[in-house]
Amino acid sequence: MTSNSSDLEHMANKAAAEAARMGSQVHQRAKKIFDQMSSDKDGSKDFDVPSIDLVETNEELVALVALPGTAKDMIDLKVTEDSFAISARTMPRDMTYLSRETSPNGFKREIKLPEEIKPEQAKASYENGILEIHLPKLVVVSAQRVSVD
Repeated sequence: MTSNSSDLEHMANKAAAEAARMGSQVHQRAKKIFDQMSSDKDGSKDFDVPSIDLVETNEELVALVALPGTAKDMIDLKVTEDSFAISARTMPRDMTYLSRETSPNGFKREIKLPEEIKPEQAKASYENGILEIHLPKLVVVSAQRVSVD
C-alpha cells in the first residue's frame, strides 16, 4: 500500500505542478490580450475606434479598416516595422441629430502587428469606406526544393 500511496502522491504533485504551469500561461495570454486592447485605444474618448480585420498571406499582412464617412484625403496612416496607426476625420454634416453614436472627431487606432513588416513597401487604397493596407513581411519563409545527390 505504501507504494500505491507514494504513486498517488507523486501523481497529485505532478498534476498540481501542471495546473500551476497552465494557470501561469493563461495569465500571461490574458495579460497580452489586455495589453493589446489597451494599446489599440489611444486613451482618447473623443474618437471612434475603427473595426479592423487583419489577415495574413505567406508574403504579407493585410489590414481592412472600416472608416465610414471619411474621405481619402482625411486619412492619416503611419506604418512602422511592428505597428500601424490610423487617424481619420469624418466629413462634417450640417444636420440636426436626433441620436448620434459616432464621434464628430473621427477615428483613431494603433495596432501592434504580430510580426515585423517592411514599412517602406506598404501600400494602401481606400474605396467604399474601407481602407485596405498591404504590409509586406520582413521575412518571408518559403520552402526551397533541394536536389539530393
